Amino acid sequence: MASIKAINNSAHGNVKVKSNPSFIQSKTKHFAPVVVQEFISASKEFPIVFIKDAETGRFNAVVLLGLKPQENLFFDEKSWQGSYIPEALTLYPFVIHQAEGSDKALLCVDEDSALVNETIGDAFFDEKGVQKEWLTAKGEAVVDYVNKSGVTQNFIQLLLAKELLAPQTLSLNLAGQEEYTLDGLYVINEQKLNDLSDSEFSELRKTNALPAIYAILMSMQCIKKLIDRQSSK
Repeated sequence: MASIKAINNSAHGNVKVKSNPSFIQSKTKHFAPVVVQEFISASKEFPIVFIKDAETGRFNAVVLLGLKPQENLFFDEKSWQGSYIPEALTLYPFVIHQAEGSDKALLCVDEDSALVNETIGDAFFDEKGVQKEWLTAKGEAVVDYVNKSGVTQNFIQLLLAKELLAPQTLSLNLAGQEEYTLDGLYVINEQKLNDLSDSEFSELRKTNALPAIYAILMSMQCIKKLIDRQSSK
């Protein structure tokens, strides 16, 4: 379980974070969050789909990293096995937290992460207690990602308003393996997209939603890439 704490030189003066070339936190994840600004790049390697939070009902955009729960086909102990790395993976173990009633965003770290220690890696602070430049840059990157996530939610709300998301179940029958299904996914309903009125389609164009929609549709071709990776295991 994560232990999220605000970073300060009193509690974290001696703390370091190890390098994470394999993105160890994704080892047992078959999907990773993705923001709309990544869709075009990510679509060349991963299927982009949507999942619905069972508790909140909120939809989120993700890329599929595998075809079975808890299996990441791009993970290797030494290094990431894909040409594109979802931005969310590069930010771990850092997050931004904004206390209720406050407009101040705090850079936090997951103290339970295996990357966080006091002996190996990049120090958070120098010997004078001044925050290192790399950590400041990381904080800026996390804030930027939070802002991108907001844009992505606006995009998803537009898709929902136009009824362009439809549930999808993947039925897979790989050689030498039992047939199984991967459900809980939502994809773009191409028929609904084609049936939009001229004014509705124009709205998608004016809001710059079309490139992201087309990237999602093109990304479906990457399901075969995942099947090939799965079959070669």
